[in-house]
Formats: sequence, structure tokens, C-alpha cells
Amino acid sequence: MTEETMFTTIGDVVLIFGILLATSISIWATMVVATLLYPVRAAKVARSLETSPWKVIGRGTVITIPSILAILVLANIPNPIVKFLALVFAFIFLGMGALGASGLVRWVSERVHETGSGLSVYGSITRAAALIVGAANIPFFGWFFIAPLALLASIGALSSGFFGRSTPSAPFAGETQP
Repeated sequence: MTEETMFTTIGDVVLIFGILLATSISIWATMVVATLLYPVRAAKVARSLETSPWKVIGRGTVITIPSILAILVLANIPNPIVKFLALVFAFIFLGMGALGASGLVRWVSERVHETGSGLSVYGSITRAAALIVGAANIPFFGWFFIAPLALLASIGALSSGFFGRSTPSAPFAGETQP
């Protein structure tokens, strides 16, 4: 192996690692911000996750599969306007996933807060988001099981939490509802 090939390979590995790290930090920050910006909605979404998780995942599957298929079909049409629409729909879908993930973060942060770790509300929310993102980054199991399950749960919880009739959960100790 030549010296030039070795540097290309090392550069590729560093590039992939950097992309994964930047993506993970972005997803973590989005989850934290969505949870903090919409505390009442996040509590409502968390409550729907807590009361019927399998129903929520099923609803997420019913919404996610046609949405992804529609985005893929639109992206493969050779019209730039339609491709742009596919990109807009993909961003809307990912934004919905982030809002649904705020409920997942809220649900996990309630469990973290209950452990008596002495963390503040913000601390438990950031730790919960880090736990979810870290679990999704586990090779193979996280990539192909935890991350898709979290996406399905997020989308399903968003639909049932935003459009369902569930009531929001009680606030954390010291937290006020707007």
C-alpha cells in the first residue's frame, strides 16, 4: 500500500466520523430545542407514548412508509420543481420527526429525573436526548433497530399527541407550564 492511498483511507474515515458526529450533535440539539420550545406539546406527546407505545409505533409506521415512498417517487421525477417539492416534503417530515422526538425526550427525561440524580429539568432533558442519540449510534443494533423505532415512535406520537385527546402530563418539580 502506498503512502498516498493510506492517507486517502484515513481521510475517508475521518470524514465519515466527522459527518456522523456533526449529524449526532445536530439531532441532539434539535431534540433539546424542540422539547424546550414546546413543553406542553412535548408533555402531550410523551403522555401518548406512555399510555400506548405500540399503538403509537403502529400509527408512526402507517404515516412513515407512505410519506417516504411519496418523497422517493417525487425525488425521482426528472423535473427540478418536483425534486424541490420532494426536498421540502422531506424537510417537513424530518421537522415532524423532531417535534415527535421532543415527546420521546420528555418521556425519557422524566425517567432520568425520577432516578433522583439531582439534575435540573434542563439537565435531565439534555441527558435524555444524549441517551437517545447515543443509543441510535450503536453500530448495527442502533442503526437498524433503535433509530427506526425511535423515528416511528416520534412520528406516531406526534400524530396522536398533537391530534389526539390525551391530556398533558404533570410538570417536572419546579417546572411551570406556560
